[in-house]
Amino acid sequence: IFGVETTKNATSLWNAPIPSDENIPVAYIFGNELIGVDVDVLRECDSIISIPTYGIKNSLNIANCVSVVLWETLRRWHGK
Repeated sequence: IFGVETTKNATSLWNAPIPSDENIPVAYIFGNELIGVDVDVLRECDSIISIPTYGIKNSLNIANCVSVVLWETLRRWHGK
């Protein structure tokens, strides 16, 4: 279970321990754009990951965030 959130303890999506085997279940928890994922929920996650951003803004629209994370997961599963 991965929490997707911008925190100082988050691992970059590019270095996240996402399984490369599509037979290993993966779940992502995304928060809304205002308050993100609740701290108590993040504590229960196996890992917290974030999408690196550049510039002034440090977050993405939730639909864009989900798209990027799922694309990276599928790339690892099928990009061999």
